[in-house]
Amino acid sequence: MSSHLPELSGAHHVRIPVSDLDAAVAWFGEVFGYEPQFPFKREGAVTGWALQHAGGGPSLALVEDAARAGALRGFPLLAFGAPDEAAVVGIAARLDARGIAHGGVQPALVKVKLPFVEGPDGILFGVYVKEPRPPLQQDGPTP
Repeated sequence: MSSHLPELSGAHHVRIPVSDLDAAVAWFGEVFGYEPQFPFKREGAVTGWALQHAGGGPSLALVEDAARAGALRGFPLLAFGAPDEAAVVGIAARLDARGIAHGGVQPALVKVKLPFVEGPDGILFGVYVKEPRPPLQQDGPTP
């Protein structure tokens, strides 16, 4: 691996278009535990919200844009990481209790996954067990 690669430390945020901003903020809060951090405003009107997750989930930026949200209907946009299988199973139970459609807990390359969680505007999300990765070797394999 080249030592000239830029250093990255993960995703800063994920921008998600929605048609109903209030409903989307409530959905991400109720389903995944996200909390509003601050609004985005244009000409005095709230057009989006930054959401934060206290448990380490990626920051989200929900932006009111019905056309783009509609274009993403049925598209699996984002897979959230979970620490273990129990967390994934717990999220599936949380979705079931709220009547939210999903693909069920399934085997995955790393333990299990919960694909095709139907979010606002029919945009799909997933939840996958995410185990820590070993650091990449910068100068090729060691003998």
